[in-house]
Amino acid sequence: MTAMFLSKLNPLDRGVGDEALLSDPLLRDDQRRALWTEGRAYKRSLSLFERAAARLLRVRSTGDDDGSSGSRGRSFEEQATMKVARKLAHLYNEEARAALIQLEGCGTDKVEELLRQAHQWMLLSGDFSNASRVLLNLSELHARKAESLTAAGTDKEPAFFTESQYMLWVKAIQCCGEAVELSEKTLGLREYAFAHLRVGVHLSVRVPIQSRLLEAFRREEMLAELADRHFGKALCAFDEMHDEREVAVCHFHMADLALQEQKIAGATPMSKARITSALRHARRSADYWEREGMLQYAKDFLSANVRIARLLEHQQKANATVEAVEHLAQVESRLLELAQKGNQREVNLLAADTANLFIRDSANCIVAVTALRREMSRACQAGIRQGCDVERLKTLYRRVLRNEPLSCEASAGT
Repeated sequence: MTAMFLSKLNPLDRGVGDEALLSDPLLRDDQRRALWTEGRAYKRSLSLFERAAARLLRVRSTGDDDGSSGSRGRSFEEQATMKVARKLAHLYNEEARAALIQLEGCGTDKVEELLRQAHQWMLLSGDFSNASRVLLNLSELHARKAESLTAAGTDKEPAFFTESQYMLWVKAIQCCGEAVELSEKTLGLREYAFAHLRVGVHLSVRVPIQSRLLEAFRREEMLAELADRHFGKALCAFDEMHDEREVAVCHFHMADLALQEQKIAGATPMSKARITSALRHARRSADYWEREGMLQYAKDFLSANVRIARLLEHQQKANATVEAVEHLAQVESRLLELAQKGNQREVNLLAADTANLFIRDSANCIVAVTALRREMSRACQAGIRQGCDVERLKTLYRRVLRNEPLSCEASAGT
């Protein structure tokens, strides 16, 4: 009976004892509620709930449900106890949520313990759906803690990644995996994929400045290997959900990882197999954004094609830079053609949203794409410094600077 009555109470919102404290002149205003509703009442209610639900722990541990005489009474009491267990689980969850709002004051350890208690009682009460959601909250707690530790770097150079930070991400991923398994893939798969993607990005951007995790005495994997593994798992999970957009994002990051590796001091030239693999990822990303709309998703479309051009530059042949510039020129030609055929008002709005996407001449006609001209200029300068096909690249470079139409075949004969 105690369990039945307790299951109807909400100790977080009863206000018992607050009225007597409101007029007490010896109490500070900011401590009145904390003394009872948020403090003493909460702790006493929690203790009573745990005592009432303790029978559920005994039944689950001994399996005492033989259906003998008195089973109707036990069934009624069992139902009431299950309600208390659910109430207790939600009590822990609500307290964790309140602590999350004031995370700086209470620290993550307290929130983690509250969420673990909520998860335990939800499992005991058979509430697997909400138990999965608590695991997802716990996963996000680990991820937030990991990201707060990695936020010490600057915009130009991120902070070094440590083993302890990485293990927080591993915990976040494990929580998502448990939620997926517990809910039979109805919850958590998307969060699982994003957790892999997020840690993969954190690792990837540090590849040029860091070869291995700091303080990782037993881990032999390179940072690039860890990033590639997480991107691969994210890609598989998003593909299982048929989320083409996020699959394209994963392809982009997997292509970009190959370029990040080339920024390492003393890096060996990219192998043909590595270039082929990275190009396949970059092209799949570019193809998706092209299908969705080159103008509507201009930033993503251009970023993917810039990665294609940079990978082409790493080919071990004399005209690699020219081939890269040619690719960018073809992309620009398609974008210009689409813009010129489209509604001018929509084109102007899109250009405004993408920070001056197009370059216009004195007659206000679209003549070039800003980001592509900038990338062509960089590629031409790099090729000229390397001394490969210098005259041809100089001709291309002049046309790039003048915002003239580019034709690599025509420039070969000039």
